[in-house]
Amino acid sequence: MSVADGVFLLSSAVALAGALLAVGLRNIFHNILGFALAMLGVAGIFASLGSDFLAAVFVLVYVGAVAIAMVYAVMLSHPLDQPHRPRSVPKIAAAVLVAAGVAGALWNVLRQVAWPVAVPGADAGAAVTGRRFLTDYVLAFELISVLLVVAMMGAVMVARRSRPGRGTW
Repeated sequence: MSVADGVFLLSSAVALAGALLAVGLRNIFHNILGFALAMLGVAGIFASLGSDFLAAVFVLVYVGAVAIAMVYAVMLSHPLDQPHRPRSVPKIAAAVLVAAGVAGALWNVLRQVAWPVAVPGADAGAAVTGRRFLTDYVLAFELISVLLVVAMMGAVMVARRSRPGRGTW
């Protein structure tokens, strides 16, 4: 096994452990830290595959995303001074079934895809990636930014209305 294979396996293990922590822990802050660990592992996978630019952008983007997720967590989490609400077993079972269905569908798609073979010497640098973002994928790029702004506004509105003692706008 080469060093690149070892880095890939270690990064994959870190990403998987972070994802399990993100969905398995009960404290919202710990979930966010698990998410950050998973994103760090995915950036390591990109780095081990030779895509240094994507690894660096992934870390930079998800550092900002984790900061936004922490803001969402603070605004939308259950206040600590109120009694804890028990989890609903039917909701947990439904979430597990939906997650298993999505995982199965993704696995089926991944098995049937004809993956392109990497062409030695092909340019996959920052300039090509930036050009593709601003030409071929500009609509998706802009829609994601609008979606994030709308989600932030929605979180602020929900947080303001759901706290006792606070009026609406």
